[in-house]
This record gives sequence, C-alpha cells and structure tokens, in this order.
Amino acid sequence: MEYVGLENLKNFLMLKRIRVGVRYVFYEMKNNTFDYSYRYAGLTDIGLRRDSNQDEVILCPEFNFFAVSDGMGGLEHGGETSAYVKEAIPQLLASYYSEELQSGDVKNAAESLLNCVQLLSDHLFLQANHPSYFQYGATLAGVFLHRDKAIFICLGDSRGYRLPKYKKNPVQITEDMNVAGILVRNGEMTKEEAAESEASSRLTAFVGMPSPATPEAHIVDVKPGDRLLLCSDGLYGMVPERDLARQMRSSRSPDKVCQRLIAGAIQNGGRDNISAVYIRIV
Repeated sequence: MEYVGLENLKNFLMLKRIRVGVRYVFYEMKNNTFDYSYRYAGLTDIGLRRDSNQDEVILCPEFNFFAVSDGMGGLEHGGETSAYVKEAIPQLLASYYSEELQSGDVKNAAESLLNCVQLLSDHLFLQANHPSYFQYGATLAGVFLHRDKAIFICLGDSRGYRLPKYKKNPVQITEDMNVAGILVRNGEMTKEEAAESEASSRLTAFVGMPSPATPEAHIVDVKPGDRLLLCSDGLYGMVPERDLARQMRSSRSPDKVCQRLIAGAIQNGGRDNISAVYIRIV
C-alpha cells in the first residue's frame, strides 16, 4: 500500500509549516453509511505562547472521519509529523473504505481503523525514527461515524468526548496515553492533579512510536442531539470539562462552538496550540 509518496517520506516531513491564524470549516452531512445527519466544524489556533502551530485538524466527511493531530513539541520535527498525518490519513482511509469501513459489522470497522493507524505509525517509525532516538512524533484522536455508532480511535493524549443530549457533563471516551493517565486510572492521581503534573507531557504511545504501534478504539452509541468533540491538550488543558459542556451547547452553529472553545482556552492563558473538531448529530 502506498500513501503520501512513501519513497519521499523524509522530504515531506522536512517541510516547515508556521501558522498564526485560525481556520474552520462547516458543513452538514448525510450519507448512507451513517444513520443520521450531522453538522461539523474544525478550528485550530497557535495560542499565545508558541512560535508556530504544530496542531492539525483533519476533516474527511467523505469517509465520515474526523481527527486532530498534535505534533510533539519536545521532538525536532513534531510539527512536520502532524502535517504528514493529515496528508496520509485520507489516502489510507480511501484504501480501507470501499470494503472494511463500509461493512455492517462495527467491530470489523473498528479493527480496520486500528490497522490503518498502526500502519501509519509503524511506517513512520521504520522510515524516520530510531529505537534510541526519536525526531518525529504526533498524537492522533479521531472518530469514525458508522451506522448508529461513533468509533473513537486514539494514539497519544489528544482526546475524544461525547456529550449526550440529556447529560450535564461530557464523557471522555478516549484514554490519555501518558504517564499521568496511567496514574489517574490506577487511582494514584486525580484528573485535576494530572492537568498540572509534568507526567502529563510524558507520552506512552504516539504516532511514530516503536513498532508495533498500540492505538486504541472505543465504540459508543450515538443518537440525534448528541455532541462529539475532538481536541488537543491545548484545549482540554486550559478549559475545565464543565466549561467544555457549556460551550458545546452554546450555539446550533458548529463553527461558533469551535470559536468559543478556542476563545475560552486563550482567555485562560493559551499556553499551547489549540485545536477542536466539533460534531453535532441532528
């Protein structure tokens, strides 16, 4: 399988990308592979303390797939890695979409997504990284809308949330793949403590990690009125979950919701790049 010119991977990764503005896209979608209509938007912002934006918003409505990718700031080419993820994902999805992802079996679809992300990460590791020295790495949090389900996929610490229609607070669907996340799951640290801990920046899995990569998939039911959010740590690290819920319900317009989410992170300090993809099931 080929995608994003595998023979030129390192040349692609060397491209420098510096963005200082914001952008968003808004559409309403309906097709025969997802039971409901939905509206979506994506937005990314450099924040207040970074010189460049290493986040990417990935919008693939033709595949009912959406994601965010956050280049790892501690690596030399983190930003180029998230740019590579954004370019490669649509081509990988196209290879899988005709059969596996359109099948009626949600477990098969989830397994295909896992294979897709593992292939992406393993190829990056083999072509650009070394077991003892990493230059390229990024997170990935995505969601695939399938029949009456949302299949969340995660590698790293970017997050996926679901806000059910009649619930007060959003539910974090993905699990943080970092040391702080492990401590929280083991009951040794609260989520509030994790947000302030240096352990939150120590990833245990990411795109470009040693092969084989270990992405995780989570399948949840969705129905009209539900809201989904994908975001980088520049958003959830600056905005409490109760405020995420308030902003997710603040407008019927997905682009306005994204703008308000980003504005909230900036108002609270904007210490990192900030990205959000918001989906409202209608």
